[in-house]
Amino acid sequence: AAAAGHATLLSDRPASDNPARDSEQPHRLGEQLVQWIDQAERELIIVSAYLIPTEELEHALRRAEARGVTVRILTNSIQSNNHLAAHSAYRHHVRGLLDAGMHVHEVRAGAKDRGRYMESPHENKELGLHAKLMLLDDTITFMGSANLDPRSLRLNTEIGAMIESKALNRVVRDLLALDFDERNAWKLQQKDGAVVWVNDDQTRESQPSTSVFQSLEDWFLGVLPIEGEM
Repeated sequence: AAAAGHATLLSDRPASDNPARDSEQPHRLGEQLVQWIDQAERELIIVSAYLIPTEELEHALRRAEARGVTVRILTNSIQSNNHLAAHSAYRHHVRGLLDAGMHVHEVRAGAKDRGRYMESPHENKELGLHAKLMLLDDTITFMGSANLDPRSLRLNTEIGAMIESKALNRVVRDLLALDFDERNAWKLQQKDGAVVWVNDDQTRESQPSTSVFQSLEDWFLGVLPIEGEM
């Protein structure tokens, strides 16, 4: 069923040269997203396949938490991410997000309800997140092409719609409830100064990686100075 509302188009102006050097871009989508985040009053729900907050975005999220906004985030885990370098860069931000009071969740590749998205048989298939959306309070829904990472917010030419509609917000919120559930996502918490991964039937004190090799590769990529390119 359709939901009535008012949509505002957010878009980047294509760079005239190298986007990393082009300073003549006054209407960047990333800047507009920060402005909208600063308007959140009660709750901010973020879903992003790749999450590597820029300095501006992280400050906006911290400002939201400081004024009492509940910030809930869903992104890929090391197992569900198809871009390990992006996950390695994201990993550097996890503790800061948790310290600020944000609720961070990671998709379980073996989510128990993954049959919701896959054709049967799905027992040997793994789930991955590709969505990019944001809910602000109970009124506004953002959907677009941009992940919340430097490549999308500073380099790529991205587009999205900010939709003011309580009906649409409610529908999307209801659909996301199962994705945030611990049957289908790891909930990251801090215990004795360390990050732990919690789901509905276990707690892991290290990243739930596929193998030791994947963990080593994740560590190695994490020490490379490439975050700004992710």
